[in-house]
Amino acid sequence: MHSRRKSMRPVSQRRLVRTIVPSDSARLLLVRLQFEPPTAMTARIVVAAHLLICLPGCVSGPADVAVADAVELTRAEPHAPVQASIDVQHYAIDIELRPAERAIAAVCTLRFHAQGRTLDQVSLDLAGLTVERVTDGAGAELGFVHADDELVVMLAEPLAPGDVAEIRVEYGGSPRKGLWFAGDAGGAPTHVFTQGECEDAHWWFPCVDEPGDRATTELCVTMPAHWTSVAAGELIESVTTAGTRRDRWRMPTPHPTYLTTLVAGAFEEHRTEWDGIPLRFLAPAQWAGRLESSLAATAAALEFLSEVTGRRYPYSKYSQACVQNFPFGGMENISATTLAVEALSDERGRRDSDPTELVVHEAAHQWFGDLLTCADWSHVWLNEGFATYLTMLFAERTLGQDAFRTAVRDALDEYTAGDRGANRRPLVWSVYKDPLDLFFGGHTYQGGAVRLHHLRFVLGDEAFFRGLRIYVGENAGRGVVTDDLAAAMEEASGVNLGPFFEQWFYSPGYPEFETRWRYDAGRQRVLLSVNQVQALERGTPAAFSMPVLVEVKTATGTSSHRLAIDQRRHLFEIPSETEPEWVRFDKYGWIPCRHSTEKELSEWLAIAASDDDVNGRRDAVRALGAALADEGSRADVLAPLLSILAGDSSAAVRVAAAAELAQGGAGCIEPLAESARSDAAATVRVAALGSLEAFGRRAAVRGTRKQREALTAIANEVFEARFSWDTMGAAAGLVAAVYGDKAFEWIVGVITLESPNGELRANLAAQLARLDDPRVPGVLLDLALQESEPPLARIAAARGLARFARGSRRARDELTKLLSTANGKLRQETVQLLAALMDEEDPELTQALSAHYESSVSPRERRAIEASFAKR
Repeated sequence: MHSRRKSMRPVSQRRLVRTIVPSDSARLLLVRLQFEPPTAMTARIVVAAHLLICLPGCVSGPADVAVADAVELTRAEPHAPVQASIDVQHYAIDIELRPAERAIAAVCTLRFHAQGRTLDQVSLDLAGLTVERVTDGAGAELGFVHADDELVVMLAEPLAPGDVAEIRVEYGGSPRKGLWFAGDAGGAPTHVFTQGECEDAHWWFPCVDEPGDRATTELCVTMPAHWTSVAAGELIESVTTAGTRRDRWRMPTPHPTYLTTLVAGAFEEHRTEWDGIPLRFLAPAQWAGRLESSLAATAAALEFLSEVTGRRYPYSKYSQACVQNFPFGGMENISATTLAVEALSDERGRRDSDPTELVVHEAAHQWFGDLLTCADWSHVWLNEGFATYLTMLFAERTLGQDAFRTAVRDALDEYTAGDRGANRRPLVWSVYKDPLDLFFGGHTYQGGAVRLHHLRFVLGDEAFFRGLRIYVGENAGRGVVTDDLAAAMEEASGVNLGPFFEQWFYSPGYPEFETRWRYDAGRQRVLLSVNQVQALERGTPAAFSMPVLVEVKTATGTSSHRLAIDQRRHLFEIPSETEPEWVRFDKYGWIPCRHSTEKELSEWLAIAASDDDVNGRRDAVRALGAALADEGSRADVLAPLLSILAGDSSAAVRVAAAAELAQGGAGCIEPLAESARSDAAATVRVAALGSLEAFGRRAAVRGTRKQREALTAIANEVFEARFSWDTMGAAAGLVAAVYGDKAFEWIVGVITLESPNGELRANLAAQLARLDDPRVPGVLLDLALQESEPPLARIAAARGLARFARGSRRARDELTKLLSTANGKLRQETVQLLAALMDEEDPELTQALSAHYESSVSPRERRAIEASFAKR
């Protein structure tokens, strides 16, 4: 349901155009475009369509070029917000699950009103299913046409704007997506789940499948009697009869169709509560024993999110159902999150990958994405950027500043690595083939989060968090655009944020800084040179404007300076009575940027030893590692790096130190071994083992037998300690480096050891794939093809098998068989692996990928195949 919208500021329409129009400099790349634009906006849309800024896997070649009779290398298109002719108020879905047939029989009743004009027919989205009958609220038969994923229903009487009508659609079949049958017991599925994002809800019920259309829902599910269900809202009725169970769920909060959810199956359940809100955790029996420990952060997350948003958790219950073959890590369906079962691991697995981040991210979406939803997909960063940043803020609250700043920096690195070249685009962006294309590439999650972090710095904590609460309070229950956030932050701060949002959300790119400083003793000034060196391409601004925090550390104390950057080149003069020990540009990492700097070794040593910013220390450790490779500097940096490995308070810094010590001498082996045995963080142990592996490779070539035996003993000791699955895998990597010809037998001898989700077997398959042993492909092939093996292990085996596929026709053919696997993640990985292998001289592979492209309903698979054909 559309709620009443505030009148849009005039800038909003202009910004809508900017989401799809390239900059003037980028437009120079166009060659004599000819079109007859009916309006100025349409003209700009056509221009944008000809200047595609590619998403990962998208194609920027000539349009409508057929390749191998199947793969069309068409451009992504700009999408304007949809203005639906009806506003659906309520969906009532009555669905019978038929697991043995992997099919459904359903009735969906829609209550809606006309908007904009009088209607004699209505159009709904519905794909892949068969419509049997359509009636109106009075039971009268209605004519309909169902074709091209659209259901057009002829109304018995014209419907005037504002008037309410009801239609009832009877339909059924075997859904190809949207609703999935999963698990296996004697050849029959053990459970069902839905996945609606982005526009897949219409693959299991007729609807207006747009994020801006909000409606209440009621869902009644008929299923086997031993199954249980969970859906949006509250369970209001459950009746069990001979052989079947019928549950009725009601969600009174209007929400987009993609958040409508159903999970049903043979689950075990853990129940608890937070502040009177029932919490339900569900999983198949194999994983149920790990529900409580893996999802333990749920209550604390809801408490924190209620506090920071100023809005108590807004629904009657919160559930997390863990399912097999889920295509993503999790999905924030309203009041009822769905998670992949791989989130449920044991203590060893949680040491490698703490599920808390996933739990908090999906819980944050209950506000950002569910209570407030992007009005259209061009603003999807409002969903994902906020969920990502709120997850970081939870880490700040529970784990401290080091963990928080590490997460921010890691997100920044991922974003800046993705937003380059053909993938450069603004955050607010409407050019795509499928809206899911917008989710990958670093912009939507990490790019949004680091911009929110920068906004926090610009406004200060008080105004930023007040603005966040205003944003939630004023927009709850409606679709939002980026201007709504800007308005809330302006209200909270009294600052005109138009230029800020224009630069960071409607313009592409980010600043790239080169800095250096020197001390003028006579004038007692630090002279800081700041240059922006980002390439002027694809509309990237020549000079970004922003405040920056610069810290000057001297022997007598520390001073902080907030400087204003508004030009491509600056030379700042900062008072300092004595020569600094260090000068830190962008202290604490508030700016979404890349930064390179030149410093003396003494300055890096000082930062590594005593900077209170974890990322300053991380950067310094990496600089010391570069110095370690220099014989003249090695003596100065080796002892500090070893000290940091043993004693820095941050695991991220210790990881960096462990990695750099791979370049050290034999004296590093025992300290690295000690870290591999006893560090509190699995990540540090893995990094230490990785550096020991470098020593092992050298020892295998030119070391003594004693050295090889010592390294082998370390590997066996760490493996047998079984601290975590990743450390055991890294220990196997050390064995592979040292053992040589014997490594195959060693790994095969332990690869049958069990772990909850195949984590260990996946690690060992990856190590096996690194061996130059003719027996390896056969082992990997057996593992990849076994449907009973855990998906993680099969995916790792497929990746390893791809290493041999270029030189082996059989390996390539066997890998191609995985295109038919029922496991979605393995199939997607296989498509990407085969796409990377494809060349014009392989007609069999070309044919296989072309055939798969025709049948695939996965946007990510299709983008990968398109990209591979475009490179030919």
